[in-house]
Amino acid sequence: MSGPAGGDASKADLVHRQLKEEIELGELAPGTPLSELWLVERTGASRTPVREALRRLAAEGLVDLVPRQGARVSRVSLQSVRDLFDFRTLLEPAAMRQATEAAAADPELRRLFTAMRNEFARTVRRVPSQARSRAFYELADRFDWAIIGATRNEHLRRTIAELRPHTARLRNLSHVDPQRVEVSVAEHLRMCDALLAGDADGAAAAIADHLEQSLATIFRNLARGPGEGLDLLG
Repeated sequence: MSGPAGGDASKADLVHRQLKEEIELGELAPGTPLSELWLVERTGASRTPVREALRRLAAEGLVDLVPRQGARVSRVSLQSVRDLFDFRTLLEPAAMRQATEAAAADPELRRLFTAMRNEFARTVRRVPSQARSRAFYELADRFDWAIIGATRNEHLRRTIAELRPHTARLRNLSHVDPQRVEVSVAEHLRMCDALLAGDADGAAAAIADHLEQSLATIFRNLARGPGEGLDLLG
């Protein structure tokens, strides 16, 4: 079946973008029912673009379409978390190597990462707070996208970018952990320092360590309060 045309297509894009952002930010938590009527009222769109948006989100793994029950935000299983991080560990060190090589050859890119390194350093000096944590995660997200943008392999770049919604969702599911923020800032400084030094091996090792520590933190936090959105048996 072909998708909607004309105005419905643009409305489907808007609904898809809105729901995807709300899922990534945790505003629509895992397991949240997504009835068509509720979404029509929430978004102001008609049923056709709402259905198309739900189909797209289901294809991206962010929504489950359950027969005779309707749609819901997909739940998170411990296995799915581990699978995601295992896959990221295969991909992101390679991207970091390519970004390190690109920064060594491109002064503008080097200036970008130098500026980010300085921002991470300023974060260390800020008083711990929710605002500081939010600012750090926004900076970390920009850093991740900068690495993606500096990755010369198109397929690697696209694959990592497609994982970002799932990565963002897990970041919110793990909650804002002040102690983890402290450690993660230091990990990002190590990544930046290795990249700016042209040390591709060191940068790749630094991001692999960051992913390992992030996974351990997410598992700890989910174990403390898994809630209905976590499928412990999945």
